[in-house]
Amino acid sequence: TDKVMRLAIRRVYEKTEEFKDRYRWRSGVEATMSDIFRATAVRKAVNNGKAAHGGVLPALMHAIYVVKERFLNAWGQLRKIFTLFDHHYGHELIMAA
Repeated sequence: TDKVMRLAIRRVYEKTEEFKDRYRWRSGVEATMSDIFRATAVRKAVNNGKAAHGGVLPALMHAIYVVKERFLNAWGQLRKIFTLFDHHYGHELIMAA
């Protein structure tokens, strides 16, 4: 059937390096969001089931902060990689031009 064919194609694609590279970013973001939801659940339990002070806005601000920090961490790692690449291959690329 069409459904079986789509699933088979999807499963083959999920085993490719391209899919794994693209999906790892999504899984990192989902883990971040899961951490936030767990923190909110703990906070509610500590407050006897009541929402923490301020409601949604502090949780949203915290979510933005966590995502920003993860992004900056990943960006820093990429900068290191590109810097190493530039130092190692940049001179060769300039000389080849």
